[in-house]
Amino acid sequence: MKRALCRARDSRPTIPRGIGRRGQQIGGVIAIAVAACSSPRPTATPTPVAACVIGATQSGAGDTLTLAIMTPVDWSHVPEPANAAERLAFAQLYETLIDVDCDGHASPALAASWTLDATKTRITLSLRHDAMFWSGKPLTANDVLAAWQRSAALSTSSIRLAREIVSGTTVIDDHTLIVSLPDTSWMVLASPALSIYEQQATARWAEGSGPYRIAEQAAPGVFLLMPIASQSAPYLRSAPAPSGDPRDAIDAGSDLLVTNDPMALAYAVARPDLEAVPLPWTRTYALAIPGAAPTIASALLGPDSVSGALRASLAHEAVRAQARAAQPPYWWDGSPTCASTPDSLSAPRGASGRSNRVVYRRDDAIARGLAERLVAFDSHSIASGLSPNDFARVLRGGGELAYVLDVPRASWSPCDDLIELRSSAPWLIAGVGAHAQLLPLIDTRETAIINRNRVSATVDWSGTLHFSRP
Repeated sequence: MKRALCRARDSRPTIPRGIGRRGQQIGGVIAIAVAACSSPRPTATPTPVAACVIGATQSGAGDTLTLAIMTPVDWSHVPEPANAAERLAFAQLYETLIDVDCDGHASPALAASWTLDATKTRITLSLRHDAMFWSGKPLTANDVLAAWQRSAALSTSSIRLAREIVSGTTVIDDHTLIVSLPDTSWMVLASPALSIYEQQATARWAEGSGPYRIAEQAAPGVFLLMPIASQSAPYLRSAPAPSGDPRDAIDAGSDLLVTNDPMALAYAVARPDLEAVPLPWTRTYALAIPGAAPTIASALLGPDSVSGALRASLAHEAVRAQARAAQPPYWWDGSPTCASTPDSLSAPRGASGRSNRVVYRRDDAIARGLAERLVAFDSHSIASGLSPNDFARVLRGGGELAYVLDVPRASWSPCDDLIELRSSAPWLIAGVGAHAQLLPLIDTRETAIINRNRVSATVDWSGTLHFSRP
C-alpha cells in the first residue's frame, strides 16, 4: 500500500527544463524561471560518507550481496567501462597500479610502493611480489606495459592517455618500472583506463588480477563474482532491474543500488533497512557555445548573484537527479600549458551558431532537461536531441547555437582531457571570462542505496564502490 501511494503521488511527468537567456532581462528571467518550475520533488537527507567507508558492518565469509544492475555489462569494453554497471563490475576485477580514495589519498594496489622525483613527473613503482592473474600466472612489469599497449590500440576515449603512458614507461625488471608523466598528475595511474588485464583466446572476458574473479555469467548483466583476495569478502551477484524503475530494484531485495534518481532516493530512505549514501560529485554539465552567443552566455557570465541563481535554478528544478549549481575550480580554467599541443588546440574559434538549436545527446536525460529549460524562454530557439554519432558530428562542426556537454568534474590529467575535449570540438576555447565558450551549469553525483546491515564498502575518487578493501 505504501508503494502504491508513492506511485500515485509521483506520476513522473516530463518537466519543462532550461534557463533564461536574455542578458538585458536577467531579473525577469530569474522570476520566470522560478515561476515555471514544477512542484517540489520529494527530498531526503542522505548519510554523509565518513572516511570513504560506507556501511556499518563487514559481511561474513560466504555471504552473497545482490547488486542491482540497471544497464548490461559488456566484457569486451575492458578496461574502460561504458556505463555505471560496468564501472562497478570492472572495479572489482581489474587492478590499477595505485588506488585513490574519495578524499584523494593514494594507497597501494598492484604497486606495493613508489617514489617520485623532485618534479613529481617521474615515478618509480615496485609491484607486489605476490601479484598474479586469476590463473595463477605471476604478473610482471612487462604484463603492465603490455596491457597499456593493448589499451592504446583500442578505439576508446582514453586511447591518447594510454599512448602517452606507454611512451613514457621503462621496464627495469620483473617488479620495477618507471613512468614519466610530464603533463599529468601521477595519480592518473588510478584511472580505470589504465587497469591491467590480459586477453584470453578462448574466454569471454579478459583475465584480471583484482580481488574478485568472474565465477559465472548467465546473460549480459547477470554474473557472479567470487572473492579471491579475502576470506571475509562477500560474493557479488548481479540482478538486472525488473523494469527501468530503480524503485522496483529496491523492492526486489537488492543490497546495493547506485542511482541518481531523487524519487528512488526518497523511497529508499523511508525504509529502516536501507541507507542512502551520497557519492562524490563527479560530473559537470556545461554549455559549449561556438563564437559569440550573448543571448545565452550573458546571464551565465554576469554578476555572481545572477549567474549563481540561474545555475541553482537549473540544479534544483531542471533535472531529475542529485545536482547542485556548478562550483569552481574547474580543471579547464586557465588552459594549462602542456608539453605537446596538437593543431586542434590552436584552431580558430567557430563562427556564431548558424542554427537555432541547442543540441544534446538524446540518451542523456540530464542534458535533455538542461536544454529544454534553456530554450523555454525564447521562441526563436529549440532543443534538439541527437543520437551519439550525430551529436559528435555536429559538435565537431560547431554550426549549432549551443551544445550541452557532460565532462568530468575533476581531472588527474587536465592536458589530456583538454586535448580530448578540443579534438571533439576544434572550435572550442575553454577558458574563463567574457570569451569563455565552455560555461559550467551544474554538478551531478550518484547515491548508493545500501542494505545497512549487509553492505560494507569503500568509495574511490570516481565514486565507485569496492567490496574487498580494508
